[in-house]
Amino acid sequence: MENYKTISTSRNSARLAEPIVIEETTTTRKVLIVDLNDTKKEIRETVGITIVHQRRGSSTQWEDVASINLNSLKGGEGVKLKLDSENTRKIYDELTKLYALVDETGVQYGTKEFSVGRAGELIKVDDYRKTIIEKLLAENHTEEIWEELVSTDPCLATKLSLARIQTNRSNALEVFRENLESNNNDERFWQVFFSENDWIFGYGLNYQFLHLLKEQPDYGGRSYTGKGSQKGDYLMNTIADIQFTVLVEIKTPATKLLSYNTKGEPNNIRNDVWLLSSHLLGATSQIQVNCRTWSIDSQKAENVRHLENQNIYTAEPKGILIVGNTSEFNGNESIASCFESYRRNTKNPEILTFDELYKRAEFIVRNTNYSEPKPIIPTINDGNDFPF
Repeated sequence: MENYKTISTSRNSARLAEPIVIEETTTTRKVLIVDLNDTKKEIRETVGITIVHQRRGSSTQWEDVASINLNSLKGGEGVKLKLDSENTRKIYDELTKLYALVDETGVQYGTKEFSVGRAGELIKVDDYRKTIIEKLLAENHTEEIWEELVSTDPCLATKLSLARIQTNRSNALEVFRENLESNNNDERFWQVFFSENDWIFGYGLNYQFLHLLKEQPDYGGRSYTGKGSQKGDYLMNTIADIQFTVLVEIKTPATKLLSYNTKGEPNNIRNDVWLLSSHLLGATSQIQVNCRTWSIDSQKAENVRHLENQNIYTAEPKGILIVGNTSEFNGNESIASCFESYRRNTKNPEILTFDELYKRAEFIVRNTNYSEPKPIIPTINDGNDFPF
């Protein structure tokens, strides 16, 4: 495996933190300075290199040899940089891994570390077989290859599937981060995003596994699939042998959590007492009414038939409100405490901000390990020191 560290130079570009050494003696070396850019990822124009000749200075640090201005060369003059077959192969191998890196992960913002192996380390085949596999993939025989892999080596197929899930989740997390930072105020965007990435809810809300049951449901009407007067963003249900419906309401990270005066300052009634926004209070009331209405309408015959056939029930439905961003508090502990006190004392719904939900999604992605699971062996207590 080869380890790489990248440092972003823009939103879509990065540079390897350390040059790649191609040839080295005690006093000189040739290295590659590598830049990555995924703006032309679809045509694989993603890797740029600069070959640099370096000398070891008196301080034992490597220093670039002064470059030659090619425009100053006269007729008959030229510059030659010769690489033998071994060093040329090194460059080829490095570029192969770097192209694979950008293809798989894209250019990620910030300082990131990666481990990349040769293709042969994933599928150990000789060059002839590898060529056949690549040709089959190029001719769109992916489905046949996958079916054969599942039948002959289901464990490898499972690992590859899980790795793909992890990649998709990492990409979704990046989209989440970018739109959170840009304060995206398009409520429909967030509804579609969470609809396509309901795994974010699965690990994030009271650690219950939630499954999307119906997008844009009607809570007050003939049935949850029919027309009605009260609409919500999601009707979800917990996952277990017996499942219960959960109502989710989604605003945007730009939705204000605080009330402001004409000077644009948060309204403060008295010391450590801050007014919360009508947007937050209204959204809380909205989902409370939706929960109350759905608690009644869920018992109608048509809803019972649709849901209880799937072993899904409703009993005092839980509400979840996704709204705002705690960055609005600007680190003011008094304001944060006032907001926290409000939601702690609000029985229903559970109130989460977008940045909190992002952190929970980030935890899922960063802490998911798709290696072979290890058995958990419980510690047997001798009976003398039970903690209860």
